[in-house]
Amino acid sequence: MRIKHLMAIALMLLTSAFCAMAQDMAVPQDTAVHTGKLANGLTYYVRYNNYPEHHVNFYIAQRVGSLQEEESQRGLAHFLEHMCFNGTEHFKGNGVIDYTRSLGVEFGRDLNAYTSIDQTVYNISDVPSGRQSALDSCLLILKDWSNGLLLEDKEIDEERGVIHEEWRMRLSPSQRMLERDLETLYPGSKYGKRMPIGLMSVVDGFKYKELRDYYHKWYRPDNQAIIVVGDINVPYTINKIKKLFGSIPAPAKDAAQVTEEPVPDNNEPIIVVDKDKEQQYSIVQLMYKHDPFPENMKGGVQYLAYGYVQDMIDQMFGMRFQEKSQDPNCPFIQAGAGDGQYLFSKTKDAFQVYALPKEGKTAEALQSALETVLQARKYGFTATEYERAKSDYLSNLEKAYNNRDKQSTERFGRLYASNYLEKEPMTSIETKYQMMNMLAPNIPVEAINEALKEFVSLSDTNMVVINFNQEKEGAVYPTVASLKAAIDAAHAAKIEPYVDNVKQEPLMSTMPKPGKIVKETKNDKLGYTELTLSNGAKVVLKPTTFKEDEIKYQAEAKGGSSLYGPKDYATSSLFGTIIGVSGLGDFSNTELTKALAGKNVNVDLDMSTSYTRLNGNSTKKDLETMFQLNYLYFTNIKKDQKQYDATMSLIENALKNKSLRPESVFADSVSYTMGNHSWREKPFNVEDLKNVSYDRALAIAKERTANAADFTFYFVGSFDMATIKPLIEQYIASLPGDKSKKSNYKNVVTYPHGKVANIFTKKMETPKPMTRMVWFNDKTPYSLENSIKANVVGDILDKLYLQEIREKASAAYSPGATGSAMVTGDVPYTFVLGQVQMKPEKKDLAIKLMRDEMHSIGKTVDPATLKDIQAKMIKDADENAKENGYWVNVLSMYVGRNIDLYTNYKSIVSSLTPQSIKDFVNKVILSSGNEVEVTMLPAE
Repeated sequence: MRIKHLMAIALMLLTSAFCAMAQDMAVPQDTAVHTGKLANGLTYYVRYNNYPEHHVNFYIAQRVGSLQEEESQRGLAHFLEHMCFNGTEHFKGNGVIDYTRSLGVEFGRDLNAYTSIDQTVYNISDVPSGRQSALDSCLLILKDWSNGLLLEDKEIDEERGVIHEEWRMRLSPSQRMLERDLETLYPGSKYGKRMPIGLMSVVDGFKYKELRDYYHKWYRPDNQAIIVVGDINVPYTINKIKKLFGSIPAPAKDAAQVTEEPVPDNNEPIIVVDKDKEQQYSIVQLMYKHDPFPENMKGGVQYLAYGYVQDMIDQMFGMRFQEKSQDPNCPFIQAGAGDGQYLFSKTKDAFQVYALPKEGKTAEALQSALETVLQARKYGFTATEYERAKSDYLSNLEKAYNNRDKQSTERFGRLYASNYLEKEPMTSIETKYQMMNMLAPNIPVEAINEALKEFVSLSDTNMVVINFNQEKEGAVYPTVASLKAAIDAAHAAKIEPYVDNVKQEPLMSTMPKPGKIVKETKNDKLGYTELTLSNGAKVVLKPTTFKEDEIKYQAEAKGGSSLYGPKDYATSSLFGTIIGVSGLGDFSNTELTKALAGKNVNVDLDMSTSYTRLNGNSTKKDLETMFQLNYLYFTNIKKDQKQYDATMSLIENALKNKSLRPESVFADSVSYTMGNHSWREKPFNVEDLKNVSYDRALAIAKERTANAADFTFYFVGSFDMATIKPLIEQYIASLPGDKSKKSNYKNVVTYPHGKVANIFTKKMETPKPMTRMVWFNDKTPYSLENSIKANVVGDILDKLYLQEIREKASAAYSPGATGSAMVTGDVPYTFVLGQVQMKPEKKDLAIKLMRDEMHSIGKTVDPATLKDIQAKMIKDADENAKENGYWVNVLSMYVGRNIDLYTNYKSIVSSLTPQSIKDFVNKVILSSGNEVEVTMLPAE
């Protein structure tokens, strides 16, 4: 599809008198962001934003990536990204990591970067805004990243091993196949030879000067943008940027320029068929390449309309494919279609159709999926389909508009990076809301259907097919010829129009007799109101102003899967999934999805070991719908056999080859070992599916929701008491309830005791030895203080692993540790765990360091490290206290277990000392004598 056809689509969408007038109109850009360009070519974006409160994000976006590498430099762009954390002019060694950690900024979570084909972006996020000197220092880090990297010989050599382990960790089956096939998929283009991870031969052997030359050649102010968003003084920040970055010399007139790499058209189809022994399932993807929307026109109304049509087509195909997959004769388990980037090339987009075939049905799945697309191309989408998709779009837009004062700093930062790198418009939500509410109603379904004809080609030109398969003995694989024949068959097939079956009736045709609120008490400590209802149920209400239009909901009752025995293992394991694909009231799952179009609302029912829970969310205008959905989960879950069968087919496909993936085998081994080989914790395998009963799942749901008096219902968010109380009486107090027959959980959880080691081997295509070690105590009662201390120990251990295993030993790319405390039933569990995927030749060293560093915390705790962790935890606590979801958990623990997670949290964190942490490690964790090691090694 050529640019002129793209323009035709955009113009065609604008049909009304208003739209015709708006065709050449530029969309106003957000005036809250201040932009500019320095004399040396550096661009900046600065914006005040105070959500989350009192924090600032910093970014440097580079218009360079692996495309700028020469053949002998493959991998240097990504290597250079790593070196930004290994010594700069003002932050030697690990100074960037250590300094930002002192601000409560965590490496990996808040301090990070990514390198792609054509861009590299670094971020320092969630920096507390209280000290201007700290904000200035973060700008200084950006300045050093811009032109002040040290790139010392020793640091470069130490990082080579780290890069190797990142390559090993990310070498999945699909990645191996994609790397093999990339040149075929990008004939005649550098895109086919520039995976960002590069070649390990280059990583191992490049000369120091080559990396430094790449850095100085491409990391220049004319290729860089500085982005600062958050609780800042805007004029001060702009002046600081000018002062710091203005001193960087402008590039020479003959400096190398970033140029776009074209993706050539292909006159004949490109069809790739590949296989891998660890691939768990087959997938086939058909793409029609076309030119992307021109960057220089993204600021106009046409681009808004173009994005809208992409959204509409994607949504409507989603529903059609979901319906089709429910047909027992459908050859695919799952499928979808939509328009987007061609693989990872900025200069080429593609309309894409994908399918997960049933076993041995790859060609048939491709044909069937393409027929679904061609059906829409020939006959169009229906008016009712479009109306639902449009309603969903406008409803989501309205929710974003209503919460416009709580847009995250991270969202703005990434938007401005996209504006610099890809010319994405910086349209405010106010402007988009206003314009799309005028545009969308004036774009008819006929225009969407005409646009689809431009996206879906009827010729072989620019067609690409990718088919990845599981390699196994005796398998018969698709061929280039069989896949091309399936495409031809789809084009030749006799296709009938799609019929959109819609149920035009309310969710609930009759209303229940309302109950009453019989008691109301207030808790000033945590700011909530507790209601007791006539049926014995409790309701806890906490109105907030954290967001203008967000309501979080949870209901919980003691019981859960602990009440069921081995015969119900399989069914209870999939309970939430089974109930989630069922219908409600008189509506099947598909009919319910259609009925809820245009509403921002959701409710789910599930079980944990000790509790039955319903979780939901809604906007203010959809609050009653959430209550109705909740009522139906208690009273009328509808069996939907077609959706259940389709879902079980999808699960079977995921499970039947689960053991091929080493990571899945390791995760199953960890769970089973930590569950003390209880039948409740055994890995769920494909053989267990025969024991799953839909009818039994529905019976369990009925049992667990039979008595509303078992439940406490929590609502947190932007509701008012006068509105919500009548809904509570109508839909919760009316539920059957008997407070004299409340259920309880059983204490069924068990843990292994003493020193336990599960060391086993697994055949792997790429050797990836993995170890998890867990130190725990299941006797000491749960307390907030112990939970906090376990968190701290986990963070200390995480830092030690980073220093000793990754940086010094080069034995792993991403070692990690964490700690916490919890209660399952009445059984406490306080733990610290570490996990490492290791370099094979250094596995023994890595395992030794994992154990040694844990024990070292019982002897020495660095005061500076503890101080940094305390700062991070207090910062996180302040952020969490502004989130509705956080308060649902706080209230649940307080009302349900009389545990206050909020009031004394920060005072406990502040009171911690190195001695108190050492005592905790020695007296609570290590003294228990419980140490579990699970290690998976490559089979020889």
